[in-house]
Amino acid sequence: MKKLIFTLALGLVLLNVNCAKALEVVDVNNDYWAANQIINVINKGYMSLKEANKFLPEGEISRSEFVHNLLKVIQSEDAEADIHSKFKDVNTQTPNLNSILTSEQLKYIFGYPDGTFKPENSILRSEANAVVANMSKGFYGDMTVLNRYADKDEIPNWALYSYIKNTVNKLIVNYPDKNILSPNTYLTRAQTAALLTKVEQNLALIEEKFKRANKVPSELLSTNTLGLVESAPRNVVNVYNTKIVVEAGNVIVANPVETIKSKNLQMRDQVVFEAPADVYTQEGTFVYPAGTKFIADVQDEAYTPFRHKKQKDLLVVRKIITPQGISHEMAGVAYTTDNGRVVTQNSINKNPIKENYFEGRKEITKAEFLVKYADKLAPVVKYDLNTKDTIYILLTGDLVIPNELYWEFEPKDIL
Repeated sequence: MKKLIFTLALGLVLLNVNCAKALEVVDVNNDYWAANQIINVINKGYMSLKEANKFLPEGEISRSEFVHNLLKVIQSEDAEADIHSKFKDVNTQTPNLNSILTSEQLKYIFGYPDGTFKPENSILRSEANAVVANMSKGFYGDMTVLNRYADKDEIPNWALYSYIKNTVNKLIVNYPDKNILSPNTYLTRAQTAALLTKVEQNLALIEEKFKRANKVPSELLSTNTLGLVESAPRNVVNVYNTKIVVEAGNVIVANPVETIKSKNLQMRDQVVFEAPADVYTQEGTFVYPAGTKFIADVQDEAYTPFRHKKQKDLLVVRKIITPQGISHEMAGVAYTTDNGRVVTQNSINKNPIKENYFEGRKEITKAEFLVKYADKLAPVVKYDLNTKDTIYILLTGDLVIPNELYWEFEPKDIL
């Protein structure tokens, strides 16, 4: 078998001449399944050879290196990023620090529940798939598209909709068997080369805000108060030139698009809520329009102890979609009472002591919110709602609304 040999163009600016250097990738044959993609990523600088002209195609790639290489493809590796990170294991000594900071601040990497990013750990195929899905346009689509994969039941719940979206967008790399995803195995360097090449060939599918990352640095303009529910745990909204951030602990209102009965829902079923009116801060900043949808899915179930009859579900809100079809990730759950019921406007109106539902105070910090309301962040509760019920969604993470979401239409004037 012949080894992979390709020409690497070198521009000699000072001499005003071009020359070419033939490189031999000693550990990749020219009939290797990803040979062309490896040539592509090396020639364009997305990835590099290791020692002694080796590419190590079957080797693994770290989480920090993957996001660094991906930023090169979308030409945002030199994006301006804040110098601090929310990840407690990321510091000035971390490899590919700027790429991690950029990816974190653009909100397409989220790290682990314990607040770490684990930058030097090898990246799983499901994790790499989720990053690409977070950057790409479109909606998650129909779950039945996953039926083509023999191992679809091995997809972790948190990565399910990413696989749906990438399947629809044809941004899946699953060599050697197109019917097998292997989501819980590590991504190889060859698979990385193939995935980066697919992204490059489909840049039209990548959200513009990520491709423009190095052109519009984010600047805080003002801090507003949301006030949809004045006694919510928090009411802080930060307004930037590039986005609006409704901080974790805020409570927003919505109506179910269809009747919801928790006893009839199944794991991974999707539920849609809708904003009944345009939303503004108390200072008059437009946040999102009436008709904005909030997409949730069933993440857990609970049964009665003795009759084993299903009564309750955990619905996690994962996506905000404007009437114009522009979408973004989010995190929220239904606000609940201590006895496991969903709080609705109707239930509050029936209870004269409203403080039983909302015990928050405006000055509570995000850290205090996460501690104080930990028992409400993942409630497996009973849902029995119709389309006229107004429910309260507790944001368990910051709701980031990029400027594409609110400048694509003209909001109503405030009277």
